[in-house]
Amino acid sequence: MIKTKFSIRAYLIGLAFLFSVFLMIKILQTSLSSNSGELFHTIFFSLITIFIFVSLFSEIRTKAIIFQIKGREVVVKYFFGIFPTSFMKNEINGWKYSRVEFRSNVYEYLYLYKDGNKIAKISQYYHRNYFKIKNEIQGEFKYLGYEEQTLTQNFKDIFK
Repeated sequence: MIKTKFSIRAYLIGLAFLFSVFLMIKILQTSLSSNSGELFHTIFFSLITIFIFVSLFSEIRTKAIIFQIKGREVVVKYFFGIFPTSFMKNEINGWKYSRVEFRSNVYEYLYLYKDGNKIAKISQYYHRNYFKIKNEIQGEFKYLGYEEQTLTQNFKDIFK
């Protein structure tokens, strides 16, 4: 059995997500008890907090996953392992990879596909044993090519 392990960055993003939830609750409490003079500030900070919340939620939902290969089964646990889904190896069409630049570093992402849809995003940024997992996937599944990352594709992935 092989299983992904989170990097410290993944946990920090999880903490930032929890902080944004806390911040949204505090802003909501403040807005309910504030006078109209603070309305602009409340709306402004609410919108910023909601944007941060949605961004972090989509990051965690699609990238903070636990990936396991157990015999003939592949298990993908989304949202830090809370929502598990299982697939048989023969159901998976193959894998693609891409490279993403972030803060002058380049991180590799690997995507598993089933019926033309991404079922897992495994990343060097979120997983400290990424290359071990990649080597296992290369031996098990068909290579489908390189996938260019675009802002449009990232935006679509948020709502899938």
